[in-house]
Amino acid sequence: MSTKPNLRRQLFRLAGASALAGLMMGTSLATAQSLPDVPRNRTLISQGWDFHNQVPAPDNFNPYAGVLLHQRNSLHYTVNEALFYTNHNTNELIPWQAEGYTYNDDFTEITIKLRDGVKWSDGEALDAEDVAFTFDMLKGAAPDLMFSSAIAEWVKSAGVVDPLTVKVTLNKAGPRWAADFLATGQSTRFVVVPKHIWEGQDPMTFNNLDLEKGWPVGTGPFKLVKADASSVIYDLRDSWWAVDAGVAKAVPQVQRMVYVPATQEAMPQLFAGNQIDMGRSIQPGQFEAIRFQNPGLVSWNAQGPVWGAPDGCTFAIRFNTQQAPFDNVALRQAINAAVDRSQVVNLAYEGSVAEAVLPMSSYQGLVDYVDQLTEVPGVADLNSHSPEKVAGLMEGAGFTRNANGKWANADGSPLQIELQVAQGDPIGPVLSQQLQTAGFDSLLSVQQGTALTDAMVAGNFQMNIGPHCGSLYDPWQTLEHFHSKYAAAPGESSTNLRAPTRYANPELDALLDQMEQMQPSPDNADYVELVKQATAIFARDLPEISLAEEFHTLVFNSTYWTGYPNAENPYVAPYLPWEGFALVVHNLTPTQP
Repeated sequence: MSTKPNLRRQLFRLAGASALAGLMMGTSLATAQSLPDVPRNRTLISQGWDFHNQVPAPDNFNPYAGVLLHQRNSLHYTVNEALFYTNHNTNELIPWQAEGYTYNDDFTEITIKLRDGVKWSDGEALDAEDVAFTFDMLKGAAPDLMFSSAIAEWVKSAGVVDPLTVKVTLNKAGPRWAADFLATGQSTRFVVVPKHIWEGQDPMTFNNLDLEKGWPVGTGPFKLVKADASSVIYDLRDSWWAVDAGVAKAVPQVQRMVYVPATQEAMPQLFAGNQIDMGRSIQPGQFEAIRFQNPGLVSWNAQGPVWGAPDGCTFAIRFNTQQAPFDNVALRQAINAAVDRSQVVNLAYEGSVAEAVLPMSSYQGLVDYVDQLTEVPGVADLNSHSPEKVAGLMEGAGFTRNANGKWANADGSPLQIELQVAQGDPIGPVLSQQLQTAGFDSLLSVQQGTALTDAMVAGNFQMNIGPHCGSLYDPWQTLEHFHSKYAAAPGESSTNLRAPTRYANPELDALLDQMEQMQPSPDNADYVELVKQATAIFARDLPEISLAEEFHTLVFNSTYWTGYPNAENPYVAPYLPWEGFALVVHNLTPTQP
């Protein structure tokens, strides 16, 4: 008799008795009893990326109902697929539903060539009508659907040229538009929907769910078979277009995909107990501890302390440059001189991340630029922790020290600065102490994540700590967040969470506007010169201070599955919420026969 635990027993241990009771009492859309048995060693169990106590909105599988998060937690590597994927490690485009795209000369038109043979799970062909319909649907639903406002801003029209060709006309030149909107698959998720099902539906209320009809219909190799508050289950379909079209060598060997939500506190032990195979990243110390309990756990790197991979983000101090005293460049420069990045990396992150002085990741596409920025004025001096430099900058700007040795304003009044951090942020205490040591009367304000975000949007902050994401293959992707178009007037809300500094500089605006109109390339001397000039302004004015690059310590369980991407086999970025993670599921092979 087999000793392998069946899925039902695994779900009981994973979700807990109360959750399983709901599953067995008929709250699911397809009861657990009606599903065929699949052994654990052919089942892939995911916690997803977002922490939940239960499945959010299990009765709504609209991929553009962003608040429900199904698209980024499970739909994107089961039911839905993308026109293109990108291996962000190499910036390589991976055509999928489409074969490629071309621009016209002024980057205002993109012609998308669809792949012949792509089929929806109900047997209908995916064609240009579906793609054009999806663009029109999103434009018409702006701003209420996820991604709709961005499509409405950029897309003037989407027309059918022939059954496999779509022409997208933009409202303005977009040399990065196709890569960023159709192939990046992070915050931008263009999911083609089947016109023959969605036409006539209200996309803001359509829940895209009817298991008897086979909804949700996608082109991916899995179908939804159960969803309730405890879990979502997808089973492998009988056929998949990608094999017939020669895009995939074979159907995935994963027979069942289970998404079971978990809390941040519970997740490490779920990994340790073989109850999940993949999920959100954890702290490196936790990973090293649970590896002793479960030697099958692996990460991006085979050895630490840097276990994780780049994700296009850096940790940064963001200043509200409209609020005194942080409208003073010298004060921002002095705080930079007070920062000891090596100490931040080692104390806050146990040496698991890398120091950074610019808001750019270490993806190869960025490294090709950063290597050319080392001689830019001011860049080499950014990572120079120096109490003497702090004193020189502060005194030069008119600040004085009071009787307690703390910095004061020129009139002798106290200079107290508030550093806002999210609850659990490990950088906050380290940085606050560094500021105190440098003579700043620094108040550490620990806030819930929502409160921190609300204060940042409203401009009710002096300085805070958070990730700055954006740089994947082009410095403009993060430098443009310092364009004055994002500098909301005092009292008004910011429009871009990635651009909270309210910094404004016409000289930088002009450079960024020129960069936006050009197709980026580290081999284009004219473009690189603009990057250098913009970087020099950033290094001088420091609207934010880059501290370290964000590396997530991702955890994969190889007890049942192997073939996860890693530093030795970086076939795609390893981040579960990104669209390209579908390629990981396709690539997995069973560890056990």
